[in-house]
This record gives sequence, structure tokens and C-alpha cells, in this order.
Amino acid sequence: VTGAGSGLGRSLAIGLARAGAMVGLADVDVAGAQETAAMILKERPKNQVKAIRCDVTSEQSVRGAFDELLGEWGGLDILVNAAGIAPPFALVDMPADKWRLALEVNLTGYFLMAREAARTMIAQGMGGCVINLSSKSGLDASKNNTAYNATKAGELHMARGWALELGQYGIRVNSIAPGNVFEGSKIWNPEYIKVCAKKNGIKPEEVIPFYVNKTALRREIKGQDIADAAVFLCSDRARTITGQTLVADSGQVMVR
Repeated sequence: VTGAGSGLGRSLAIGLARAGAMVGLADVDVAGAQETAAMILKERPKNQVKAIRCDVTSEQSVRGAFDELLGEWGGLDILVNAAGIAPPFALVDMPADKWRLALEVNLTGYFLMAREAARTMIAQGMGGCVINLSSKSGLDASKNNTAYNATKAGELHMARGWALELGQYGIRVNSIAPGNVFEGSKIWNPEYIKVCAKKNGIKPEEVIPFYVNKTALRREIKGQDIADAAVFLCSDRARTITGQTLVADSGQVMVR
């Protein structure tokens, strides 16, 4: 699981561990990954989790992370691409370096991890599962979010193409498009919340209720909800599902 040191990456890692998976916690923030490991170890065996430093934008770092994981457990069944950033700028204010960084983390990072995972899974000859953590913004664009909109839409389409390529090897590739998940999120930091408040003409403390009330269910989405979706997609119960997008957003957008 990339981005496992915080936010949804952490929730996904914990959920997969609870379901019985051996989980490699890949993150450039090693301290965050170790913190996630400590949370998992409170309820799971010690040999079930490993924190791994990984910069998803670096080919060398990605290869090293896979070598470390395979050296520990000898194989790979699941990749969850969850590392991501969301620079909140209006189009006219968007710095080019922030745009390029989003492309590097959200697209190149997903590509490099998936390429290495696919090579490993094909060599194993046992199938596998890849999940791209996208967003509702990949389906329905949000204001002042050019880089996030573009990269999250790109992640969906990359997954569809990979599903076509890798199906012959029994490797399934799907995406999860969460709605707004606030708990433990580095994206929904105080500065980002201020930007959203200004964008919608409300106070910062009104931002979370505002977005929750935009959903059909009027229900706040938790990290566990997204983890449950991932566990399902990785299980044999989803053995005929590939190239699809599971939208877990309390009914805010509809898949077209």
C-alpha cells in the first residue's frame, strides 16, 4: 500500500491487515509508515506488517521497495496505489511546479508501482489484484482543483487500460473513487479547508458539514468504508470484476 503513512493509505493498510493480508507500508514518510505499523501491531501478529521507505516518483526507490518486500515475504498478491497530493489552486494561480509535482506523484507514481507489480505478478503466474485509489473528482471535476481533477481522471483510465493488458494473466485492476474523507487526511489540512471555505463562501468550521450535506446519504465517509471496498475488490468475491470504478462517496456523484 503506497501512502500508508497517513490518511486513506493508512486506513487501507489497516483494513487489509485486519482481513488477513501481509501488508507492506510504503511511504516516503518512514515515521508515518512506522506509526501505521504500530497501530496494526496492536491487534495483528508482528510478521504481518513491514514499513518500507518508498518515493513513488523514483524508479530506483520503487525497485528497492519491491526488492525489500519480496525479500521479506517472497511474493506479491495485491498493490494498492494510494499515495497522492492535491495542490489547491485556481487555474490562474496554479504554479507550474505544483502541477508537475502532482503529475509525478499521482500519475508517474501509480505507473511506476503498477509496472513493477505487474512484472512481479506475471513472473509468479498466480494472478493478482491492483487497485488505484482515485476520487470522485476523477468522475466529476471540482472547482480550483486542476491538477487533482486531471490526475484522478487519469488514474481511472490507466486502470482500465491495465485491466485489458493484464487480464490474460489473471491480474485484476480496479479503481476506488472515494468522496471526501476527512479523518486523518493530509489533504484536508487547515490550509486546504480555508481554501474550500473561501471557494464556497462559508466559514472553515462549516466546511466538513457542508460537504457531508452535499451527499445523497448525508453520511460522512470514514477510512474504514474505503478499506472495506478495497478488501472486497481484492477478494474472490470480486473475481469477475476488473476495469471498474467503485464509487464510495455516499451518493455525491453518479458513474457515467
